[in-house]
Amino acid sequence: MKWGTVAITGANGQVGRQLLASLRGRCETTIALVRDPADLPASEVIADWTNSAEAREAIARSEAIVHLAGSLKPARGDYRAANLETTQALLSEIAGDRTRRLVFLSYVGAHEEATNPYLRTKAQAERLLQASGCPVTIFRCTHIVGSPHNPGRTAQNWLAEAGKTVLVLGSGRQQIAPIYLDDVVGAIVAALDRDRDGIFDLAGPECRPLDEWICAFNGSDRVKLVHLPAFIARWLPRIVPDLPGALIEVMLADSVGNPDAAIAAFGIQLTSLTQVWRSD
Repeated sequence: MKWGTVAITGANGQVGRQLLASLRGRCETTIALVRDPADLPASEVIADWTNSAEAREAIARSEAIVHLAGSLKPARGDYRAANLETTQALLSEIAGDRTRRLVFLSYVGAHEEATNPYLRTKAQAERLLQASGCPVTIFRCTHIVGSPHNPGRTAQNWLAEAGKTVLVLGSGRQQIAPIYLDDVVGAIVAALDRDRDGIFDLAGPECRPLDEWICAFNGSDRVKLVHLPAFIARWLPRIVPDLPGALIEVMLADSVGNPDAAIAAFGIQLTSLTQVWRSD
């Protein structure tokens, strides 16, 4: 399907930048809605998008919107502002008769009763989007990992620096099924082309303990892993003010999901991250 105008909130993040590149030739106009000015391959780039008249007009004329704005590590630890209020700002401007598709990236385990504010506000945002009256596709992703040349913030923390040492939060036995960045972008593009409403898990095809993934990402089982017990890790926010407890809890927990429904609905094929990192 050839789209007219597609707007992307949070377009300067890892997923947003790759999505903009993938949309070339698939739509007439791409609008990157970001907080701060950025150099992006978009037809239009609008900064301070939650407070901009220009952004409001752009949202109102967009046929499709990909909502990527949100954060696991928000400023001042304000998850409501990062994940919920950005969604409210978006929905206040959409034109119901114009917007034909909303796509939202959430996280596996999102639940409105969750004690973790990240998971709770993601679920609250999901509910608002589904109640908007617009067709909505929601992907609940596991940890998103790119290639060795573009690993992303999460995977970067698992790469050894000088001395071949990686600090691991928890036992390292937490089960992880990370999803390849290209597969996430591919699923978003497919969601723009297919009318499939609902919530879908996006998880990688390989589920392994975190320690095994860290060794795979570093290309060696001889990398030194230093484990920080969970009870100590939970104290880190008291020492590091900009490190929220919700982030710690997410990294201590399993990150898994069942992608079967997404595969069937969108015809996507999932990529082996082991092969990506081994071949690169």
